[in-house]
Amino acid sequence: MTSRPTYHDDATSDIAEAMSWYRSKKAGLDEQFLAAVLECEAVITKFPKGAPLVLKHFRQLPLSGFPYVLLYGVWRDEIIIYRVFHTSQHPKKKFKKRK
Repeated sequence: MTSRPTYHDDATSDIAEAMSWYRSKKAGLDEQFLAAVLECEAVITKFPKGAPLVLKHFRQLPLSGFPYVLLYGVWRDEIIIYRVFHTSQHPKKKFKKRK
């Protein structure tokens, strides 16, 4: 499996919000966050079933250097990234759609 993962709308919103927050704290920190997301994406692309299952078909992988996990699933030959979730939130929120 070498194709890039598909990002769910919730995941892209999570990334945009986090980048905005990090940008407001320190110049360049948003770019470091995005680099951590892309690094995680590369690992998932190379080893799609390498992260532990956390619920049914959902897997999660922590971002390096940031308090986030990337929540994803593997369907046949497709990887879907559902959330980029801040770990200070209640874990059950990972599996709920954003409003």
